[in-house]
Amino acid sequence: MHKYAFPSLLVMVLAACQGQPGQQGELYVYTDAQGNLVTIEKVKPEEREAAATDRKAESLSLGEPLEDYRPSEDIDQELAEKERDRFITYMDESGQLVSRPVDMVAEREAEDSAEPDYAEVSKDEFLETYRTIRQDCCHHLLDEAVELAAGAEMLITFDQDSPVMKGDEPLKAKAVKLAEEVSILDLKAFIRKADYVAAQILWLDEEGRPVLLIDQPFSRKYPETWYRYGYLQGTLPRESGQRHLVVFLPYQQEQPSTDGLQAVLKGELLLSAQ
Repeated sequence: MHKYAFPSLLVMVLAACQGQPGQQGELYVYTDAQGNLVTIEKVKPEEREAAATDRKAESLSLGEPLEDYRPSEDIDQELAEKERDRFITYMDESGQLVSRPVDMVAEREAEDSAEPDYAEVSKDEFLETYRTIRQDCCHHLLDEAVELAAGAEMLITFDQDSPVMKGDEPLKAKAVKLAEEVSILDLKAFIRKADYVAAQILWLDEEGRPVLLIDQPFSRKYPETWYRYGYLQGTLPRESGQRHLVVFLPYQQEQPSTDGLQAVLKGELLLSAQ
């Protein structure tokens, strides 16, 4: 009988250590990462809210500011500091993972004050040209033309199978129908090394008759970067009576262009509508 008495007493002591309901609350015991024995007490939600209410009421009675109130100037300053506290991580040439701070405010200021990364295509030097275009040059192209809506893009590709305009010379051409709401067109010709398709623009009316020829649609030249090809870009406003657009190559063989590049018969242009 006596050999069972001591274990019973140990069970009673452990039960007493767990706390009694209505007294100090529940106790949790665990071992942390360093091997220390940690005991914490769980506080009931209603008791925690009551304690917070008491502290708030005490602050108000003493005329002290609330702990969660901060002037807007302090918040703006903290946000500005957080903008500067950013890091970029990359692999260097030796294969090591490197992390360095990035001052986003300074980066943004430098970007705003930086010079444009494009070169203006000369507007003071013009080459007078003359080209005869038939009124029915592009009727057959309109039959297969795809409509371009505002906010949409279209990739125009010239290759050996491209259709040609009617006339004295079989010039490669691509016709596009424009939605009524389109008011501005953006044209990009991609540069591959020093080659690009030196396209010209021909506006047609509702009946498909030529109304305006643009022999130099590009106004800016962007250099090649590590993430994209270089390209020439031009913006074309759409005027009243211009219903269709024909992009064509005014030459039948590769040749040097006036902008120092090589005009070729194969390549891509990107047409964007607004």
